[in-house]
Amino acid sequence: MADTNSRTGAGPFSAVEFMLALRYLRTKRVHGGVTLISVISFVGIMLAVGALIAVMSVMNGFRHELLSRLLGVQAHIYVYAPEVRSDGLDDLLADINAVPGVNYAGPVVEGQGLLTSGRRASFAQVIGVRPADLSRFALFQRSEDREAVYTQGNFAGSIETFGEGRHGGDQIIIGSQIASQLGVGVGEEIRLISPEGAATPMGTLPRQKTYEIAAVASVGIHDVDAILVLMPIEQAELFFNRDGPDRIEVRIDNPGEPDAVVERIRQLVPQGVVFDWREQNQQFWDALQVERNMMRIVLSIIVLIAAMNIISGLVMLVKNKSRDIAVLRTMGMSQGSVMRIFLIAGAALGVLGTIAGIVLGMLAVIFIGPIQDAFSFVFGVNVFDPSVYRLYRLPARLAFSDVAYASLFAFLASLLATLAPSWRASRIDPVEALRYE
Repeated sequence: MADTNSRTGAGPFSAVEFMLALRYLRTKRVHGGVTLISVISFVGIMLAVGALIAVMSVMNGFRHELLSRLLGVQAHIYVYAPEVRSDGLDDLLADINAVPGVNYAGPVVEGQGLLTSGRRASFAQVIGVRPADLSRFALFQRSEDREAVYTQGNFAGSIETFGEGRHGGDQIIIGSQIASQLGVGVGEEIRLISPEGAATPMGTLPRQKTYEIAAVASVGIHDVDAILVLMPIEQAELFFNRDGPDRIEVRIDNPGEPDAVVERIRQLVPQGVVFDWREQNQQFWDALQVERNMMRIVLSIIVLIAAMNIISGLVMLVKNKSRDIAVLRTMGMSQGSVMRIFLIAGAALGVLGTIAGIVLGMLAVIFIGPIQDAFSFVFGVNVFDPSVYRLYRLPARLAFSDVAYASLFAFLASLLATLAPSWRASRIDPVEALRYE
């Protein structure tokens, strides 16, 4: 026998199927239990999708803040080439600066030493840079309303006189953790000792010199703030007995996607070594990636659990509508039509819950500040201590990819949850269902 839909001209997902599905969702009061479970399913999906978007946005904000601070002093691309310590340095710098996407490139001297202040000492990773390059570091960028002395954010002191004087002068910049450990601040003197000493009749003596602290910088990453020391490159070459720079550091316009620029620079230095900041901070980068992926998986499981509530609602709906299904089947409705009716009903809950969750998540991201203040007022504590995180507000960055992922996953989970009850509804035998009616 030909299918009823074919005879009437109504194809799959016809208006009749949508009408019946939406009607079943608006069950009468006698079937209020079904309505209650449908509401619970809707609210569960809404909260799960909203939480997924909000949490991923906060993690994106933290990731952006961490990388912005890390790359505020660290280079985006590192270049080790034979030309660095030869007469070809200036030509190589000009070629690198001409690469599309490069902001600027500059030579760097790197060395290790011991900083001492009275009876306290701390290991230091000394980076020698040109004063002109230092002023272009993101951490030291000065906005139009700032004065010569920087006291805002994560930087205290001045870089106006950095590099002035004989052989680059004697002013340095140290990390905030070093300053805290040694108990020193801006304007005070500190002694730097290098194990690479000079040969004397008495043997090799460590090289040491007293420097003035021009500024104290806080990147916001403990491991960096605990060892960072910035020094004029001329002074670094003299102090560490270098005959030229150790490498070239490159900063680019889009540090999040350095691959294209790295490949272009490698073509300029075929005999050199070129890598980006992700390899330099491999463990840190991997930790961020693992944390992001695991958080997405955990929140996706929560969305999946919320979508499973649709099964309970549809099972009860199918049980309560067994007589109606039997009548429709005796009138000629096919099994496929019955299955599609309940698929539409379950998918409607998933779609509506997902849309509401997207709106809820976006509102949470937009009003993250007032929400934080409300929690602090209700619980009487600062739920986000700036002295710990060095941020006064929860950072949140809404990404379209996260919204698209949450929407697609919630819809697919809801659709999969409807398959079993819908298939069961289509298999109801009209004779058995109407036997005792």
